[in-house]
Amino acid sequence: MFSQSARRLTPAVMSFQSARAPMSRRTFTSTQAIFNSSQKPSAYKEGMNQYRTFTGPFAKVFLGGVFVYQVLYWTWLKLEMDEIKVAKNGETSEN
Repeated sequence: MFSQSARRLTPAVMSFQSARAPMSRRTFTSTQAIFNSSQKPSAYKEGMNQYRTFTGPFAKVFLGGVFVYQVLYWTWLKLEMDEIKVAKNGETSEN
């Protein structure tokens, strides 16, 4: 009885393995290269490639400037609050 059921399972296992065999490995890129040597990129893409080299440094400087501004603002605010606190404590100690 066991040998008959094993014979029935064997074709199912073989069909699963044969279905898996023809699959090939995928590469990192799912599409082919867009530009061949015969195709010339558009003027828009050529112009954008010139600015692409500046976007990283520009973003770095811009974000650095925003960070410095925020630190200076918070520091100034803290000093003002301390000054107001000292002034209020001076008023209450006089009375």
